[in-house]
Amino acid sequence: MNTLVSAFHQAASISRATLYEREHDLQLPLNLQSDARVPILGFCGPRYVVGNPVLLAINPGGGGDDYRERHARDEELIPLIEAFVRASQSAQGAAFEKMSLAYMQHVQNWNLKNILEPTLDACGKNIDEVCFLNLFPYRTRMNRRPSAKALNSAWIKVIAPLLSELRPMLLIALGRKAGSIAEKFPQPTSILFAVQRTNGDRYLCKQAETMLVSICDAARKLYE
Repeated sequence: MNTLVSAFHQAASISRATLYEREHDLQLPLNLQSDARVPILGFCGPRYVVGNPVLLAINPGGGGDDYRERHARDEELIPLIEAFVRASQSAQGAAFEKMSLAYMQHVQNWNLKNILEPTLDACGKNIDEVCFLNLFPYRTRMNRRPSAKALNSAWIKVIAPLLSELRPMLLIALGRKAGSIAEKFPQPTSILFAVQRTNGDRYLCKQAETMLVSICDAARKLYE
C-alpha cells in the first residue's frame, strides 16, 4: 500500500496548469477557482488489492456557473485533499485514508450510485474493494468534457502511473466519454468495459444492463 499511496501523492502533485500545458485554460470555472485547482483524483477503497477493478469517470462535477459557495461535501472533502497534497512522506498514508473514505462515502450519495451499485454487483465487489478515478482530476466550467489535449496529458501523467501500481484486471469506464479515452490507451493487464450512462444518471439504460452481464461473466472468470 505504501507504493500505491506514493503513486497517488505523485499524481496529486500534477497541477492543472501542467495538464493544460501552454494551452490557455478556458475551462476554468467561473467561481471558486481555487477549488478548481484542487486535484479530485477519486478514492481507493481500504480493501483494494492489486488486480481488483478500477472504475473510471471522466472528470469531477462542481464547475457550474451557479456554484458560488462550497456545499457541505466540499467543505469536508477539499480540505482533506489539500492535506494529502501537503502531507509529509510519513503522514501520507493517514491523509490518503481520510481523503479516500470521505470521497467513497460521498459518491454513494450521488445519482451516480444508480450506475455504480449495479456495476459493483456485476464485479462481485464491495465499494471498499475497488478504486475510482477521475480521468481528468480537475473541475471544468459547466462540467464540460476537458479538452482532448488536457485529457491525453492527464492520462499520461496522472492515470497511467496509477494504473501501473493498481494493475486492475477489470477496467470499467462509467460512461462513453471515459470509455473513449480509455480505449486510446489499452492496458496490458486489463479488460476494458464501458457502461453507458444516462442524463443525470437517473436510471440504468438497456445498453448498460447488457454490458453489466458481460462484466459479470468476465468477473466470475477472473475473481473466482
